[in-house]
Amino acid sequence: MGWQDQAAGKNLITHVLPSILMFNKSSMSQPVLQPESRDYLRAEYAAIRGNVAVLEITAGKLYLSGRNAVQFLNGLVSNDVKTLAPGEGVLAAFPTLQGKLAALCRIYNTGEHLLMELDAVNREKIYKNLSRFVPAGEFFVTDASEQQALISLQGPRAPELIAALTGQPIETAQFKISERRISTVKVLIASHPRCGEIGFDLFVEAGDAAKVNSAILAGGREFGAREVGEAAFEVARIEAGVPREGIDAGEEYIILESELEAAVSYTKGCYLGQEVIARIHWRGQPAKRLRGFLIEGDGLPARGAELVAVDGQAAGRRVGEITSSTHSLALDRNIALGYVHRYYLNPGTEFVLKQGEAEIGRATLTELPFVKTQSN
Repeated sequence: MGWQDQAAGKNLITHVLPSILMFNKSSMSQPVLQPESRDYLRAEYAAIRGNVAVLEITAGKLYLSGRNAVQFLNGLVSNDVKTLAPGEGVLAAFPTLQGKLAALCRIYNTGEHLLMELDAVNREKIYKNLSRFVPAGEFFVTDASEQQALISLQGPRAPELIAALTGQPIETAQFKISERRISTVKVLIASHPRCGEIGFDLFVEAGDAAKVNSAILAGGREFGAREVGEAAFEVARIEAGVPREGIDAGEEYIILESELEAAVSYTKGCYLGQEVIARIHWRGQPAKRLRGFLIEGDGLPARGAELVAVDGQAAGRRVGEITSSTHSLALDRNIALGYVHRYYLNPGTEFVLKQGEAEIGRATLTELPFVKTQSN
């Protein structure tokens, strides 16, 4: 079982390192690391930033086929599926009628069918939505979520490791997909940076996953590969400014508010929610935007902590909120992601942090990503 099978919205509650991680259940926000766990965290983080991190990710995997598959899907998602050649993929969103994010996904043209990978919490919802179009004919949807595993390799040495395992170099451009073999097992490898570093998702039959994972760890020793849990991944993700569904992005927010412009095409045909998204893009900007914040204060702010304006007409009033936070190992300071009103987007803008009625610290808006890497 992978670590991403937890329910969305539980503020970064993790189950990695179960014997040494304890949780602050009163705030339900961040894992409280015991002293003996810090070495594990730093070693795993070092694998992400300098070598290769190996993660098992529980994700939805849907296969779409039939003569009308591209046509139907293209009318439901925000990016252009029609132009995908075999071996290509794209980031896309399922918007609501109001332009908010129902689900984010990666769509790949494997040459035989379309492969859609998405967060496990959205699998059933999107599968049911797509299945409505099956009776129209020449459109088929298969849920392979249980039959396939997803092993993700994240880190600057991931291309070297894949080349060594497969005997072929691998393209690092985002959302390219190709078929390879690792220890005689067929694997689909898609380029997908998940936390600011070069990254790849490996799709493999569930029954072969243990064999492939063992081959990766054995062959990856010379590349510094090691298995990594959620705590280290979350540090790297937040440092990279990557929003996480159910926490930093979701049906509370318009897609463009969550800085997911890469998931939108402004030249394709109509799709649900297009009018709202296009109007915001061409005529103005969202009412609020996802931004990064440097945190001063005791401890980490929980999800929902308020950003209160210090200056301007709204001084003393709530103008934003924190969605996720962590202690950056690269910067050695507390950082956070959150949303703030469009009038307060200038880097260096300061805010008072409040939890309920209590003032808990200060936040300073900063450019994302917090940490520059090869991939961002």
